[in-house]
Amino acid sequence: MSDSLNKVLDDMLNTTREHITLDPIELEPEIARPKSFLKVLDAEHFNWTGEPLRKLFAMRFRVKLPPLDQMNVIYYPKVEYPAPIFIFFCLLTKRKVIGHLNVNCPFDDTEYREQWVTPLQSILGEFDEFSCADRYPEWMKKYRNDSTIYGMFTRDRFDDLAVCARRYLSYYLTRLKATQPEKDPRRLARIETFHAGFIDDIRTQDKAQAMTARMIGKNTAKRIFYEVTT
Repeated sequence: MSDSLNKVLDDMLNTTREHITLDPIELEPEIARPKSFLKVLDAEHFNWTGEPLRKLFAMRFRVKLPPLDQMNVIYYPKVEYPAPIFIFFCLLTKRKVIGHLNVNCPFDDTEYREQWVTPLQSILGEFDEFSCADRYPEWMKKYRNDSTIYGMFTRDRFDDLAVCARRYLSYYLTRLKATQPEKDPRRLARIETFHAGFIDDIRTQDKAQAMTARMIGKNTAKRIFYEVTT
């Protein structure tokens, strides 16, 4: 697997451990390191928990033909915390980098955006624009905000994307650790509904599950998306 993506993942996990004590969640071998047909896939999946996270999901994924190298992290706060769900996806081909970096927010009021989105916009403004044709999937548009990065870029943007992701994460974790549990029943209900909807979208709308199923089988792919990714 790519040393570049291994380093990005290691750096993100090290940054996380500066803020949160992570306890690994043991996964069954068939979903932690699934075996693929004709050995075309090398994949590793990881889960951790640690206050105030319900789950941290991470994965490394490499396909031999066509050559693809991918990493992904998703940070799920416990539903009593009014914090976004943080996601970073990065896929490398020979000439391109596909990236998705976002804080998926359960609220969209001005005060909430100023806490969680505006500081990330400031970080994003320090980089050359991540411009490309709009490829945002329809089901994901409701999660997009002014700090979101999503698209296919030339490979030379990989370093910028990786640095931006680490800086987003550092801010996110600092803010997350300072966040107090929500007490308002109406806001708690909204957070719970938001998390349930996000999880359902990942399980039922993400086309990566079908692609993975072609290499490791439908049942194993479904187990990963239901038991590990979410």
